Amino acid sequence: MNAALGATAAAVLLGVTCLLYVLGAASLGANLFLRRRSLLVSGRILAVLGAFTHMAAIGAHCAALKHAPFTTPGESLSLLAWIVVLVYLGTEVLWGLSAAGAFALGLAFVLVLLGAALPAGSLIGKEQEAALLAERAVSLHIVAILTAIGMFALAFCCAVLYLVEHRILKSKHGLAWIKRLPPLATVETAAFTLAALGFPLLTLGILSGLAYQVGRGGLGPTWAVDGKTLLAYAVWAVYGAYLVARQKLDWPPVRTAVILLVGLGLALLLFFVPSAAHRFGR
Repeated sequence: MNAALGATAAAVLLGVTCLLYVLGAASLGANLFLRRRSLLVSGRILAVLGAFTHMAAIGAHCAALKHAPFTTPGESLSLLAWIVVLVYLGTEVLWGLSAAGAFALGLAFVLVLLGAALPAGSLIGKEQEAALLAERAVSLHIVAILTAIGMFALAFCCAVLYLVEHRILKSKHGLAWIKRLPPLATVETAAFTLAALGFPLLTLGILSGLAYQVGRGGLGPTWAVDGKTLLAYAVWAVYGAYLVARQKLDWPPVRTAVILLVGLGLALLLFFVPSAAHRFGR
């Protein structure tokens, strides 16, 4: 594929994707107010179409530039947005959490915009870039962490939904809304399941990165103080604390939901923290 033509096609497809995500979020959000089956169905259809269009945009971009879809932070954010939508569609199948769809599709839209706003350049040359991304440990490291953050993003959406429902019940105002939202137990179970699935993926991503670095000759002095590495450890600790608090300490769901909010905020900072040890993007 011609590079210019491929880049144009990718940009057009990404624009269509953003539109589909916004319309899907609006449809699912409006369904909470109006309770119309047509809005629910159209929101789900728009989410599916958005996921397919986004996949095509990522494919066109990779074909045009002939590299992996996570070479720069911007590309990684776009890939993360696609993963978030896929995970949301999975929650629809398992728990019917359409109420979380408005949050998930809105978050995906924001991630795509953030990715498009970041610089496109990479700090390494194309030949070095291709050789580095050809390493299986590096691909495993990146894909595992991105998938984990996608799981955490949906856990975040469920936590927001849980806190909203809890607030309504506690204030005793707007109780009619409760009938429009999924049961608290279902929302909390979904949040826990997503975090529990994401945690081992994050662990795998961190360990594969460490193993790769050790295999290249050791961690070196910069690794121990690298901002991105230290933040990844902090994210791992936060979600580990969530699982312990939820399973062993019997914290109430309202408190554990706050941990999920903090965890995603830290996880998203991974895309922006300066790093000497990680050579992707700025």
